[in-house]
Amino acid sequence: MSANARRDFAQLLAGARMALQNPDRRSEETRLRLVDQLAKAEGLIETHMVPWEIAVHVARIDHRHGSEFFAALTRQALMAQFGSYCRIWWSEIDDKRDPADLDDDAVASTYFDRHHGECLETDMISIPAPEALVTMPVRSDRYVTLSNHHIQPSTGDLLDEWARLPPEDRPLGVAETGYGWFVLTDPIHQDSVEEVPVELTAVLSFARDQGCRYLLLDRDGDEVNGLNHFDW
Repeated sequence: MSANARRDFAQLLAGARMALQNPDRRSEETRLRLVDQLAKAEGLIETHMVPWEIAVHVARIDHRHGSEFFAALTRQALMAQFGSYCRIWWSEIDDKRDPADLDDDAVASTYFDRHHGECLETDMISIPAPEALVTMPVRSDRYVTLSNHHIQPSTGDLLDEWARLPPEDRPLGVAETGYGWFVLTDPIHQDSVEEVPVELTAVLSFARDQGCRYLLLDRDGDEVNGLNHFDW
């Protein structure tokens, strides 16, 4: 799959459809090439690799206890998460309406307009498709994507555990993504340094050195020289 993988994939499906509709009009060479392309696409799907770039809506809420991270594939899904959060803490703002009667957009807009102690920051990031050979880490101005093979499986268990804790009890900001973790790369507080495994500290330092505030640890992420590798 090339950089235009979405279009390539659509063309592949169109080619397969045409071959089924007109089997006698395809040469043996064309048929074998199509079979090979379908097999490669099948392999990507079986390993849960999306063979094209996807856009992800991300957000961060800063409050007196720390920060919380949110991510979704659509704005509507992200707003639903905001709506749930704001309804839980609705009593902290001066509004007598029942938040259950308001839609997610209205709830979020009202809550963050009136709550001067909390801040909402949203963004959209693009996660590139995995490639067979990667020489440089996938990077944007705000985040870097690295393989979770740079941390130990036990560290992954810790990240899962931390993601379930209240923000104020976490040694670092982390959110579980289903295939990995989204981690804030801000320097770790001195009181929490000993809780964070050495190899995770090294990966976070690498991300900061790249000028990124966020680290996406993903099983299909890139591996770089100079960081430890662990089998999962």
